[in-house]
Parts: sequence; structure tokens; C-alpha cells
Amino acid sequence: MRIEEIHRLLAENYDVDGWWPYTDAWDVMVGAILTQQTAWSNVVRVMEEMGRCDLRSLTEVARADRDRLMEVVRPCGFYRQKAERLQSLARVVIDHYDGEPMRLLERDDARTLLLQNKGIGPESADSILLFAAGRPYFVAAAYCGRIFVRTGAMDSNEYHMVQDRVHETLGRNSGVLSGFYALLVEHAKRHCRVRPLCGGCPLEQGCAFTRA
Repeated sequence: MRIEEIHRLLAENYDVDGWWPYTDAWDVMVGAILTQQTAWSNVVRVMEEMGRCDLRSLTEVARADRDRLMEVVRPCGFYRQKAERLQSLARVVIDHYDGEPMRLLERDDARTLLLQNKGIGPESADSILLFAAGRPYFVAAAYCGRIFVRTGAMDSNEYHMVQDRVHETLGRNSGVLSGFYALLVEHAKRHCRVRPLCGGCPLEQGCAFTRA
């Protein structure tokens, strides 16, 4: 299958309007860290609890007692590392960008600067840039690569190879890239899991994995 065909078929079968629940830049940063190696439902639960505990804002996170913050983020797993990374990122934004995340995210070298923070890899950095700042970086998460390899659209799921191929195929429009990512996430949840559920899959007829 071709990427364009996958995009078209998923768009015809899934409605992902309003899929990304957060628009505030700091909320997106928090979500990008919390979602590492956990389900998104846990992230929503923790962010709601952070709001109830007055730990939602950038300044509240930076000044929080570490043990208290760890307890609140515990449902997302790896809570010690995630609490440390949240506070570290909050202090970077406060110390270097006057507490305004967009001053960081609008810089030409924003991606490089994000990657310099402990615990922020390419996937997290691109999620922040795409969903917080509308920067046109496709988030080539593992499940995206899995779908492309299984369907025969690509022969590698290496992060930057997948990202470059999507950029070449669909262009650098942030709305298109974020929409495609949301469609792939939905498809990975419904069908293209680690153990795939191929029955009723909208990609079934052209999928190399199904034919095999």
C-alpha cells in the first residue's frame, strides 16, 4: 500500500475531530512526558488530579515538593523519572524563557533545544512542536511504523526514516500531519495492535500482512 492510500482509507473510516484534548502549550509538554510508556487514559487521569492538587501550571510544577508530585503522577508509571523531568523542563522554561513555553517553541532551533532536556526524545519533542506550536513535524511513533511496515508502505520503522517519508509524501502542513497521526493512533487502537485484529480492518484488502 502507499501512504496516500492509507491516509485516504483511514480518513474515510474514522472521525478524529477534537482528538487532541489540550491546546495550552504547557499542558501539551506535560502530556508528552507523562504519556511515555503508558496509556493515554492514565495521562488524562493524572492531569485532572494535578489540577485538583494545584500542580497543573508551570510555576506550580517547578515549585512543587518532589515527593508530592511523584505521588500524583504515579498512575503513569516511572513516576520518579517523570516528576524529575517535569520539574526540570518547567525550570528551563522559567529560567530561560520567562516562563513562556511559546518563546521556546517558536525558535528556529526549538527541536534541538527540546532534545537537550533529559527524558525528551524525538517522539516527545515532535509531539510538543506539532500539538503545542503547530510546527509541521510528523510524530513517527512506534505504532505508526508498525502500520506502515505491515501494510507494505515502508520496509523500516526507524523513526526518522518514517518521519522523512511522511513529510515527503504528505508535505509539511501541520493540520494534515496532526490529522494523519490521530488517524494512525485510532487505527492502532482498534486493529493494528501488537497482536493485530484484522477482521473489519479498513486496510485489509491492500495490506501485505493480511495477504501473507
